[in-house]
Parts: sequence; C-alpha cells; structure tokens
Amino acid sequence: MGVVVGRVTAVAWPSQQALAVALAQAADLAAPFPGVGALPDRPIRLMLAPTRATFDSLTRGRLPGWSEGAAFPEAGTIVLLSDHPSVRLSVALRHELAHLALRARVRRPLPLWFEEGYAAVAAGEWDRLDALRLNWQVARGLQLDLDQLDRMLRSDQPDATTAYALATTAVLLLERWGGTHGLEPLIDHLTHDATLDAALRHTYHLTEGDFEARWQHDVAARYGWLGWASAVGLFWAALGLMLIWLVRLRRRRDRVRKALLDEGWTVPEDDEPTA
Repeated sequence: MGVVVGRVTAVAWPSQQALAVALAQAADLAAPFPGVGALPDRPIRLMLAPTRATFDSLTRGRLPGWSEGAAFPEAGTIVLLSDHPSVRLSVALRHELAHLALRARVRRPLPLWFEEGYAAVAAGEWDRLDALRLNWQVARGLQLDLDQLDRMLRSDQPDATTAYALATTAVLLLERWGGTHGLEPLIDHLTHDATLDAALRHTYHLTEGDFEARWQHDVAARYGWLGWASAVGLFWAALGLMLIWLVRLRRRRDRVRKALLDEGWTVPEDDEPTA
C-alpha cells in the first residue's frame, strides 16, 4: 500500500503504514545537507521492507547481507529494512536521502568512499567513530589507500564497519579544511569538474594522492596507539568505578540486612530455655 506525503510516496505493508507515514514526513521535511543544501523538488519513493528476504528482492540482491538501506539516485528511490523499527531507521533514512541530495547536485557517481563518507557525515553517524577508536587494527597502523577503502565498503561486516568509519574520517577532514564553508567549496567544484582529483586541486590545491597521504596521517594521529589506549583506558576506568560502586552498595545492603536479622533476637536475662 502507498501513502503520499508531500513529494514522498511511501510504500509499505499494512502493518507498517503508520511507520511509513512518519518516515515520509521526515523525508519530505528533511533539513538541508552539508555543502549541498535542500533536497531537490522532485518525487521520492520510499519503500519499507519488513523482512530481509523482501529487502534483498527489492534491491535485486546487489547489496551485502549486512546492509539495511539502499538508495537509487537516478530513480529517486530509497529502500529501508524495517524488520526492527527503531531510532536507527531515522538515521538510515537521512543517510540514504543524503545520497539522493548529493547525486542531484553533482549529477554523476563519485568514488564510493566519498559518497558513503558524505552520507555518514550528513546523517551524523558519529558512533562509527567511537567504534574506530577501539579498533586495534587501525591503532597498529592499518594502511589503506582510497581504492582499497572502496573495496572494503562492500566486504563482510567487520571490514565494512571499519571502512565506513574511515570513509567518514576522510570526508570530515575535507570538511575541516573548508573552514566555515565546510564542504560547500569542494562540492561546488564537483558540479563542473570532471573528476574528484580536479575538484581537490581547485579547492585545496592538492592532488587526490596528496589528500590520500594526508588523510592516512590524520587517521594515524587521531586513532593510533595513543588514542586506542586512551579509549580502552577510559573504558576500564569506568568499569572499575562501576565495580567499586556495586561493592559498596552490596556492603551497605548487607549491613542493613544484618541489622534487621539481629533486631528482636536479644534473649531476656530471666528467660529460661525449654527442652
């Protein structure tokens, strides 16, 4: 069944009609995207898949088994796996809408690491970076070039999780270089430059290879051994404080329980025992 909200047509099974309406409203009123602006005024189709099998069917089996969302920019279509509706579904929707917004502005495919990193930044998926801080492979100096990163983004889930986080760091670095303008200057150049390399040259005066080297250095500085040790240290410190609190709470309860057990059990001096 389909429901129309503004420019969005949401298609869902009857049991998820209310969810479809809520997501369609969120899509139709989506806030502007960094460096891109608002979604174009064109129809959007949002399809909810209540099972993994349905999701795979709608996406024609072209995505990894861990994927929970898909965007088809040319068709203006988004497919979301809605088997376990949660706040993550809203984040996934924003992620996929970012793909539509970016493609509508640039009008051609970009390297996968940029497209996925951009969508993660636009959706505010900062939990990806939290996971990266605890990744010992990155801490020990995982060296990836951008082509390898593209391949990892479609690999099995552990590698893909790391790849999405790394793609996010790459786009965040470009955003920081843009200062108060963020990604806007770069995306402006992407609208008329033939390649990402050309846009990087015009925006930041460096080649894609230069950017790759600086990004690798930035990841090492932010998520190397020192950052990993700090993150793990904070975890164990928090765990230690929790254990101390639990021990003190247990002792306090034991004292109260003992006092209650002792109360009323004092034997009077003139009371004689019976056999």
